[in-house]
Amino acid sequence: GRMMSIRKLFNEIPALLRRLCPCMLMSPISVAQYIDPSFPKFDLVVFDEASQLPTSEAVGTIARGENVVVVGDPNQLPPTSFFKSNRIDEENIENEDLESLLDDCLSISMPQMYLKWHYRSRHESLIAYSNMKYYDNKLYTFPSPNDRVSAVKLVHIDGYYDKGGTKQNKAEAEAVVNEIIRRLSDEQLRTKSIGVVTFNIIQQNLIEDMLADEFSKKPELEKYDSESAEPVFVKNLENVQGDERDVILFSVGYGPDKDGKVSMNFGPLNRDGGWRRLNVAISRARQEMIVYSTLTPEQIDLSRTRALGVEGLKGFLKFAGQNRNIVIHDGKVSVHNDNRVIEEIAKEIEKLGYKVNCNIGCSEYKIDIGIVDPENPDSYLLGILADGENCKNSATSKDRFVLQPDVLAGLGWKIMRVWTLDWLDDSARVIEKIKSEIENAISGKNTKQKISEQNKTQNLEFEKIDTSTQIEQTRQRKYETVDSQILGSSESFYTAAAGVEIQKLMFKIISVQAPISKKALYKSVLSAYGISRSGNRAEAILDGILGRIMHSETSDNGVIFVWQPEQKPDEYNVYRVSEQNENRRNIDDISSKEILNAAIQVLSEQGGMQKFDLIKESAKKFGFTRTGALIDTTVGFAVDNAIKNGKLVVSQDGKITDKT
Repeated sequence: GRMMSIRKLFNEIPALLRRLCPCMLMSPISVAQYIDPSFPKFDLVVFDEASQLPTSEAVGTIARGENVVVVGDPNQLPPTSFFKSNRIDEENIENEDLESLLDDCLSISMPQMYLKWHYRSRHESLIAYSNMKYYDNKLYTFPSPNDRVSAVKLVHIDGYYDKGGTKQNKAEAEAVVNEIIRRLSDEQLRTKSIGVVTFNIIQQNLIEDMLADEFSKKPELEKYDSESAEPVFVKNLENVQGDERDVILFSVGYGPDKDGKVSMNFGPLNRDGGWRRLNVAISRARQEMIVYSTLTPEQIDLSRTRALGVEGLKGFLKFAGQNRNIVIHDGKVSVHNDNRVIEEIAKEIEKLGYKVNCNIGCSEYKIDIGIVDPENPDSYLLGILADGENCKNSATSKDRFVLQPDVLAGLGWKIMRVWTLDWLDDSARVIEKIKSEIENAISGKNTKQKISEQNKTQNLEFEKIDTSTQIEQTRQRKYETVDSQILGSSESFYTAAAGVEIQKLMFKIISVQAPISKKALYKSVLSAYGISRSGNRAEAILDGILGRIMHSETSDNGVIFVWQPEQKPDEYNVYRVSEQNENRRNIDDISSKEILNAAIQVLSEQGGMQKFDLIKESAKKFGFTRTGALIDTTVGFAVDNAIKNGKLVVSQDGKITDKT
């Protein structure tokens, strides 16, 4: 920190820096600050969210690379122009920068590639309106098994917009905060992360203040929220780009005032490009969006404004209010209704007594046939893909047969394929297969319901377990200890009568704490008799008693470990961490099998690393923040032994990786 600047350090190790950091994540201003122009050029410079980056800030970074890839969405927010001067050289207007780096790249016809598949929204209705309104339905989106309903809901609030005073909408803010508290208080609903989007910073501040007040009354909810992987955020249109949550709560804010009059001034939406702000705001949700509004679409009079953002808001409120996943298309989407094979298959399925729908989906990607669930008309039992337009439009076989079916399965679809040649060759056989798949789907649904009910019963027992100690929820487990009460004096330990009590205690310790070093086992037993140090006589007694207990033993560099008879050291795949520092084991009391499992966990989280770093990070898993000779020897033995047995692999550059 004091010896030299980062810029100077980088200049002195250009070759080493590339090996240490083959990929560097930096902002344009960091590049200018730390990377000297004489520094060897990067092979590739990648700009993300380029619609928000002015060209003037990007050119310095572009000059430091051999190649550049610019990624962005022209339908999302441009850079903020709040502090920017409006001076433009009208005589040389063709030389003026456009709004963003992305716009400049598009204007000079750089080679382009469009990324059309949309994956964020786990329900097609969450992106359907944006796709229709702003992307000309060119985005390929995946329909959901419950495609007939919408995941976008409109909640009409009885309130008003305080236009002449605070410019707040308290009724909407209260509804949003109440919903947040309700979800955080419910153990099932709280698993879904929450984000709040408002139209302006005034409404944002109001919701933040009201939420803080509620958290002060219920600190346990605030603690849960702050410790969650994705805490609740409250943002306005201007700064929500790039964020996403499972559930988005949308507060419109604007609406009729106390007198019922509605102004056509909707803040950012009335500006040029306001429609882009709306597009960003309504496409942040993964699973669900709830729109809170005192304003109805009928109250928006488009004859009083020409703003495209206001027009988009009116259409979105209409879409959200219908509670059905139906977007009025403008004729730009080709709906493939002319496939006679699909029609024939659908008619035959209907003869089996099932209702079917064809061409399911709001974008050009369709599920050819969906068989409606008789018990739930808003959902589909089975989806059928034929070798029609979807196959034709898929660029590769991997898209057709791997990626698309995997995504659909992840959304909850049960999919089967029907080939045209099979249908033309033997339609009766194909219908029998479809009938069998429908029956399997019904059977599978019933089985899932039974398992779900069983899991609910089991969860009542699991709730008693403190899962906070299982941080990674992978190989890590809680290290349990045995409370050994004082069983007698040091003199009574050597009597024959003490043998039964010693054997019971030793058996209990092995049952709970194995694998345990023999040294730690004996120490725990002796402490129950007030003996702090063992001797040859005490160890002889303990050896004899241990010999009467069923167990197995392993040796780690001369240290003996005791295992339960049913434990198989070669298949042991967890490591245990003490919840309290006073119960923490010495490193040489931890089996090499456990240490190896901790090392494998480290490698899965951080990738390959040098041996010194692996030893250090593995020791941290057990609570040792500093290494020493004993830790280096003990953990090093476990790592070396795993390399020798082929469980860990050393690359040519000395990095250790997990073979699996």
